[in-house]
Amino acid sequence: MSEYLSHTESLIKHVYWFKQELKIKPEKEHIGSSIQWTDITDRKHDFLKELVNTVVSWVYSRDKSKKIVDKRLETTDKDFGNAYSFLTTHAFSKFRPGHPQGQFGELLLFNFIQFFFSAASLLRKQRITTSTGHERFGADAVHFKKEGIHNLIILGESKCYKSDYKFRAAFENSLNSMVETVKKFNSELDLYMYDDFIEPELEEIALKYKSGHLENVKFEMVCLVAYNENRTISGANEKEIKESIKSIIEDRCKNIDDKVFKKVEGRILERINYIIFPIWELDKLLEDFVKRVGV
Repeated sequence: MSEYLSHTESLIKHVYWFKQELKIKPEKEHIGSSIQWTDITDRKHDFLKELVNTVVSWVYSRDKSKKIVDKRLETTDKDFGNAYSFLTTHAFSKFRPGHPQGQFGELLLFNFIQFFFSAASLLRKQRITTSTGHERFGADAVHFKKEGIHNLIILGESKCYKSDYKFRAAFENSLNSMVETVKKFNSELDLYMYDDFIEPELEEIALKYKSGHLENVKFEMVCLVAYNENRTISGANEKEIKESIKSIIEDRCKNIDDKVFKKVEGRILERINYIIFPIWELDKLLEDFVKRVGV
């Protein structure tokens, strides 16, 4: 299914990540990540620029994007700059006003699931611009890939917490939200759409799943926990700085109390994959995100 993945490599160049056991349940490798560093400077500016560059792919499929651009070209004397600016403006207009941290996290999740799990976007909540009453319902991402005989459905939850949240609370809330998503997913399928933002070839798979005709389905879950980190990064060079970030993530995870996991059914818990993403001065980063996309 790699032909249905959008471009993520330019963004990932500005992400530092590692995969290992993090002393959390389920006991398997999870992903620790942060904004990339080059020597003693972080790459926040480049990271955010490349993240915003993925908005069009998040909102529209390649086929739909081409149709929008082609139609605009007909009315602008083949002005490609105007046409692509028009496409970007339309994509930005789909964002929910007043929800920057939620959409920042969802956009990051969309890219991370594709890069780390090689799974293409399949379903999305009915609208990006939706009422606040619907904000709490539905998975933040539904992706798909073929894996042997299985049709693998990946349900993604993104929790992005500003400075007023502690890591433990962010982690627990993310886990509980994922449990609710799994339990309610099939009963809330009418909340999801598949047109415009996925390639036409994937529509058949989406239709089969929604109608109950997709065989050998297997679920995996991805929890992205993006949070404001206040511990000081130490290190005199890039290697030491990254070791410091890694140590902070490891320490945060090992201090998660086991009772956080006791309320989760084992068959759900064993399918969960975590992506831990600390951000220093998250509030300022979100302010910049708002300026770029107008939410």
